[in-house]
Amino acid sequence: MASRRPGQALGVGLAATAVTVVGLMMLAERGTADHWGAFVVGLAVVAISFPILRRSAVRHDERALVTFFVVALLLRIGGAIVRSYVDLGVYGGGDSSVYHQSGLLLAERFQAGNFDTGLPSLTGTHFIRFFTGLVYTFIGPSPLGAFIVYAWLGFWGSFFFYRAFTIAVPEGRARSYARLVFLLPSFLFWPSSIGKEAWMMMSLGLAALGAARFLSGRPGRGLLVAALGLWLAAIVRPHIAGAMGMGLVTAVAIRRPSKPRGYLTPIAKGAALLSVAVMAFLLMGQTERFLADRGIETSSGITAVLEQTSERGAYGGSYVAPSIATSPRQAPVAIATVLYRPFIVEAHNNQSLLSALETGFLLFLSVVRLRWALTAARMLRRRPYLALCAAHTALMIVILSSAANFGLLARQRVQLLPFFLALLCIPPPSDDTPTAEAAVVAAR
Repeated sequence: MASRRPGQALGVGLAATAVTVVGLMMLAERGTADHWGAFVVGLAVVAISFPILRRSAVRHDERALVTFFVVALLLRIGGAIVRSYVDLGVYGGGDSSVYHQSGLLLAERFQAGNFDTGLPSLTGTHFIRFFTGLVYTFIGPSPLGAFIVYAWLGFWGSFFFYRAFTIAVPEGRARSYARLVFLLPSFLFWPSSIGKEAWMMMSLGLAALGAARFLSGRPGRGLLVAALGLWLAAIVRPHIAGAMGMGLVTAVAIRRPSKPRGYLTPIAKGAALLSVAVMAFLLMGQTERFLADRGIETSSGITAVLEQTSERGAYGGSYVAPSIATSPRQAPVAIATVLYRPFIVEAHNNQSLLSALETGFLLFLSVVRLRWALTAARMLRRRPYLALCAAHTALMIVILSSAANFGLLARQRVQLLPFFLALLCIPPPSDDTPTAEAAVVAAR
């Protein structure tokens, strides 16, 4: 491994130099202030990230992955450029445009020493406006630069998910999982915009990392990191944070004791379960307030909540009749819709076709790795992080089954996929990885 380090560092350095030179040439020819600002931001995030990634790779004996991580970061920056063009150029607005305008106004206030945001709260949509204002305060009024900052947050979310997987499931195919969670088009595109997806990707990834440590023998520090990640997620989407909190409760409840049983074992398990149950209870209370603030009645039960949510999402040309999972009988259709739609035959434009190609790949991967998923199911007690992934996946399917718009479903699916994909990266014990599976994702 050590012999590769000089050549690897040289390769990364040459690639960074080439990108820098090409970027400067393009900017010198027709660059705007926004482009120059974005270029500086891009260089800054790479310069900050590279030593952190390299140190982490050395610590975990993964030096060969440093180049992969850097390439993944550059691709995420490329995703931000594409997403900026699509949101601000093709569609001419959307949520990112609203956040951009609000951020510019807030940045002017902050730079003038006025820290009164004028926002009714610092949660949900208002928090993203506030955070965008902070970003512009530091980088200047560069929308493309802000897209890159948000893409950077999404990248670290993927990195946290990857590290959680390697900690909690050492027998899993880590490189296979890395290729999926870093390079799947949804992760390159959706969390690479000014908006909630990048923040949620980062927050849920941090919570997953803490949960992995908590469930793998480092309870104190792990629980603090998990609580921080869930709190950050709850600021924007408490119902998603609540789903993950319930997944953590499930994992703690069913996990097998790692040491010989003693008279303190039930006490320790009870204390751990109580801690995460209190955390989940607080998140669910915040979820109820979150829904009530948006005019969604919660006293009539989960079915009414999902139906009201579905009605609010029934708009645009990507409308789809929702398959709300309110009973086991409806579960198969809900699973197929949330994980694998739109199908190719349902694609009506280029954007939906690209989404359908990805969901088609996910369906193919699920079929050829069915035995891997069954292996994960048999390991739920021994590797409780997988129980968390399974529970969060199930709850997210219920939540997203109310989506009545393919675009909305594709965007919010990124909050589910890192957990679901973990279940597809656990090979059977004596499996040599069949050729069909190896053709999908090269294993370690």
